[in-house]
Amino acid sequence: MSYSGSVPDTHTRPTDWLALAPCKDDPDAMFPGINPQHIEKAKAFCRRCTAVERCLQWALDTGTEEGVWGGLTEAERRPYKRTGTRTISIDDYTGIPATRARIAGRTHQQAWDDGIEPDGDHILWVGPKTVHHPDGPLTPNRLSFFLDRGRWAEGEVRRTCGVDRCVKPGHLADQRERDEAKLAAAA
Repeated sequence: MSYSGSVPDTHTRPTDWLALAPCKDDPDAMFPGINPQHIEKAKAFCRRCTAVERCLQWALDTGTEEGVWGGLTEAERRPYKRTGTRTISIDDYTGIPATRARIAGRTHQQAWDDGIEPDGDHILWVGPKTVHHPDGPLTPNRLSFFLDRGRWAEGEVRRTCGVDRCVKPGHLADQRERDEAKLAAAA
């Protein structure tokens, strides 16, 4: 057998974080009302779920008020909802050592690979709002821009495609690139 030069895609990832969730088999259990026993049953699903952080972040990002998401009830999510400017982790609530400690030593590329999901002509960011890295916190747009261009962005990195959560490098531009495009259009 000869070598084709291509690298096999051995990293499979579900297209949707809900595909990982054990609660998908009993979604009604995640809306327990105020009964403490029903709430505990819902949280038991979350304790064995590998997508618990994405679930919690999704609930906060979308403003979902009903049900147990990411292991937290409506009342437990409320304080995080008010802050709104930082990425939260289920670790913040449970007291488990911080997620940032678990990603020490990861490369920028590994952080990006873990947070993306292909979607047609776009690459959507499904990871946390902020990528915690030894270089400091990064937005997904800045991380994608750096990996593609090999330089840090000047000013804000904005999407040029208009698709929410798209981090495809060709669909991003920093201030320098936007200024250069304006000059080219004016010439």
